[in-house]
Formats: sequence, C-alpha cells, structure tokens
Amino acid sequence: MINTVLSLLAVGLLWGATNPFIRLGSAGIDNVDTGSRWLNLWQELRMISTRLHYWIPFLLNQLGSVLYVWTLQHINITIAVPVANSLGFAFTALTGYLLGEKLPGKSVMIGTLLVCFGSSLMLYDKIGIENKGRT
Repeated sequence: MINTVLSLLAVGLLWGATNPFIRLGSAGIDNVDTGSRWLNLWQELRMISTRLHYWIPFLLNQLGSVLYVWTLQHINITIAVPVANSLGFAFTALTGYLLGEKLPGKSVMIGTLLVCFGSSLMLYDKIGIENKGRT
C-alpha cells in the first residue's frame, strides 16, 4: 500500500510540477496570427516542435500519466482521482510560485488544503481497512 501512496504522490508531482514549465515552454503561441486557421495551426506546430523546454516537461507529464494508469491497477479509482488531482494542483501552485508566479487566491488555497486533507483521510481509511484484514 505504501508503494501505491508513493506512486500517487509521484503522479501528483509529475503532473503538477510540469504544468508551469509547459506553460513557459508554450509562451508566445497565442501571438501566432496569420489570418488563416490552417496556417495558424501549422505555425503553432512548428513553434512547439522546436522548443525543447516545452517537450521535456511535456514528456515528464506524460510519464506521470503512465504511472497513474499503472497505479489504478492497485487502488480504487474513487481514491486515486481526488488524491492525484489535488496533489497535482498543489504542486502546480508551489512550482509556479517558485518560478515567480503569484500564488492562487486565499479561497483556492484553502480549498486545495481541504481537498488534500480529505484525500489523506481517504488514504488513511484505505490503509486501515487493509491492515485490519491482515490481522
């Protein structure tokens, strides 16, 4: 069970910590305006395909998704979804702050803490149920 908890923590870290870097790597893509929808798409694809500082965090983010699918084999989805997503949001806010972005508002931070706390209670309950079955 501890491996599953660590896997969910790693998923949250990979998803959350990479989001600000993906945002930085894709900076300027909104400014592409050729007047043609298809030409815009082509220019955007060319722009993104040449940015290594976009692709490295993107691939790490996808690694988090692979780990998440693997983790779903070992834990109920009703626990995995809120835990991974709340951790992902918390890591996104923390990483963004470390990169110079402003923190989300007080209400969002309190909500995130409450979701993380609730997710922790769900994991604690899951671990407690499994430990009772072993004794």
